[in-house]
Amino acid sequence: MIVAVCSLSGAPGVTSLATALAACWPSTPLTVPVLVEADASGGDIASWHGIGLDGDTGLVSLAAASRASAPVPASAEAWAQAGVQDAASAGVPLLRHAVELPGGLRAVPAPADPLEAGRAVDALARSPHLLKSGRATVVDVGRAVPGSAGAALLRHADAAVVLTEPGDLGSAVRLRMCAPVLASLRQEGVRVGLAVAGACPHADSEVSRVASALPVWARIPRDEVGAALVRGEHRAPTRLRDRVAAWRSRYRDPDGLEWMPLVRAAKALAELCDDFSGIGMASGARNAVEVSAA
Repeated sequence: MIVAVCSLSGAPGVTSLATALAACWPSTPLTVPVLVEADASGGDIASWHGIGLDGDTGLVSLAAASRASAPVPASAEAWAQAGVQDAASAGVPLLRHAVELPGGLRAVPAPADPLEAGRAVDALARSPHLLKSGRATVVDVGRAVPGSAGAALLRHADAAVVLTEPGDLGSAVRLRMCAPVLASLRQEGVRVGLAVAGACPHADSEVSRVASALPVWARIPRDEVGAALVRGEHRAPTRLRDRVAAWRSRYRDPDGLEWMPLVRAAKALAELCDDFSGIGMASGARNAVEVSAA
């Protein structure tokens, strides 16, 4: 299952949402969620967590491996016999290029240099078979400029989440202009939905009407504490309602984080996308029609 997360303009928090989505993915003994930071403008994850990328990990390493022949995926039986840790390293080639973030999330960070990151995304878009080697892969595309390599990655996803701010006039205009191109991805079997960021006065039906009938899958509220969490920072809640929600959550589940609006919304979106994987979304059934822009 490949879920791509992107925006059409600005910086509404794609990396934060993609990170939270991967971290909240419904886990099973045979599912190891992997976050791939395929942002051609440069990555943030490595700097957020103080990670030094070497030649064996990260997006550049993954892009180099994508030029090799397509790997043969391990069977479910082999995964079960090997155990989670062995299966992660031997059965999922994508994980060989990942690092483990605090909390256990596996991620393939992009370099901060836009030139280096852009080349890696371009190489991965031309040969994206390694993205399919994971059981659950969340791809942070960043800003999906039509015709770009990052936008081309959307064609290889099972589902594409477009983070938008229709409450902002400029973002609403961009959404209306790009919606027909996004909707055309359905011809290739890609499910496309919107995640509305921030406060939006419009109902889901109104946003969907502007976006060529693309459905609204999630509302992503502003959450400074949750956004800080995915950046590897600890920030205590300041608003009274957040403090009360945190206290109640810790009383019921000391390790629970769903009192954070971002985490709660990401979990619901992850469960929705995970449901798509069981309804005939196999890539082999997609049409052979090529679209040049996402």
